[in-house]
Amino acid sequence: MAEDLSRREFLRTAGRAIALGGLGVLVFRLLRRGGVRRPSGTETCVNDGLCRGCGAFAGCGLPAALSAKARAPWARGRS
Repeated sequence: MAEDLSRREFLRTAGRAIALGGLGVLVFRLLRRGGVRRPSGTETCVNDGLCRGCGAFAGCGLPAALSAKARAPWARGRS
């Protein structure tokens, strides 16, 4: 049958299970978040429509950012 666990062994086993579960949740969230970004109807601008210098510009799919990428030399990697 089941062997008798001491209190120390039980706590060690429970700690490992909790740590493994937490690691699993973390990996799941990171993998879920790391996919291809697609523009959605709920996406909002984080920089009040100022694309130049915006940290989210490279992955932004808003119409203003797409337009800026098409016409601005700084958005195409030239100064």
